[in-house]
Amino acid sequence: MLKKFILISVILCSLELFTLIFLPDMLIKVVEMAGVAIILFFLLLYFVYGENRPGKMRFALPVTLILVSVVFSMLGAYIFQDQSFSGTLVAQRVMYYYLAYFLLHYLKIPIEYIRKTIVVFAIVYMVLYIGQYLVYPTALIKSKMFIDRGTLRIFMPGAGFLVIAYFIWFYSFFKTYKIRYIILLLGAWIIFILLGTRQVIAAVGLLSILFMLQSRVIKSRFLFFALIGIALVPVYFLFQDIINAMFDITVSQSQNAGGNVRVKAASYFLTDFYKNNWAYIIGNGAPGSSGYGLRMASISERYGYYRSDLGLLGEYTKFGVLFVLGVFIIFYRSLSAKLPEKLMFIKYNFMGIILTLVTGGGAFGSVSINILVNCMLLYMIDMYLNQKEEQDAGLEDSAGSNY
Repeated sequence: MLKKFILISVILCSLELFTLIFLPDMLIKVVEMAGVAIILFFLLLYFVYGENRPGKMRFALPVTLILVSVVFSMLGAYIFQDQSFSGTLVAQRVMYYYLAYFLLHYLKIPIEYIRKTIVVFAIVYMVLYIGQYLVYPTALIKSKMFIDRGTLRIFMPGAGFLVIAYFIWFYSFFKTYKIRYIILLLGAWIIFILLGTRQVIAAVGLLSILFMLQSRVIKSRFLFFALIGIALVPVYFLFQDIINAMFDITVSQSQNAGGNVRVKAASYFLTDFYKNNWAYIIGNGAPGSSGYGLRMASISERYGYYRSDLGLLGEYTKFGVLFVLGVFIIFYRSLSAKLPEKLMFIKYNFMGIILTLVTGGGAFGSVSINILVNCMLLYMIDMYLNQKEEQDAGLEDSAGSNY
């Protein structure tokens, strides 16, 4: 029970308690650091006093590379951006959630419990999102909200849970054909459209088709396409203005790719932004309450350039080469792992990140909840493969004794 309570507490802290409006600003800022404190405390406790040793950790190397890159980037921020070590230490607080990967191996929480936890938090996210959308401009949360592309775009933490839960529900529907999964899938698509994020819609759509092509639980491909067609017609007419607005923006940007703000931002942050060639290796660190932070704010205000719009490229400018190497090792090992179809949502998560690698908000070094979710998924891969190895070894021993 304690182990599950630890997990839920860390998740809530990384979500900053969903930034609910009645919570003081100071509390919201403190809880994110509290999550790190919980991880460090119990990790140290289990390391010193824990009797059960953790199982094989296949992602220990890339996670360690990422954590080492955080240390080097603090040096980069100090040398190249004149930011103090203490300022960078606080500014990079989200990165310490990578330690949760090691803590999970000591806690040894069952895979099924984590899967159900993801689904529960996805449903909570859906309820809060729809509630905020319906009562706007009254605020239920403190997250960024604005009218754009014909919709109210709400950037509250927790969207990653919904994307993963979507593929869990997708598999569950074709496994059981229960109506509740259709309702949940439609609810997820409604929120994807309301978000107005073209890359999320495109990535989820493409991965849904991939699921259909490779899935063994789908008995009828015709049924799949029929259901998709039936669902898309009312969805299009309900959200016609939003869909048309996103389409118009896509056409406009494709006709003027050189003028795309993301292209300009990438060019700037990979060239003019750097003060020293060594920063290309160790990074510039994350900006805090310093001259570095003021400079970043000035760049965003003056040019409209945001590193958070550049995905892995933006994270690379902060954490350098070791960080990128760690990320690509995670991609390789997670996508090459042999998982049962019930756990394929793990692979879809990382494939979705690859599809939005340089246009997303940064899945590996920008948001604490994204980092924690990825660590949870990597732990699930390890747990499944470790259990499978134990079962295979047991079968071999049994066969040997019978012989």
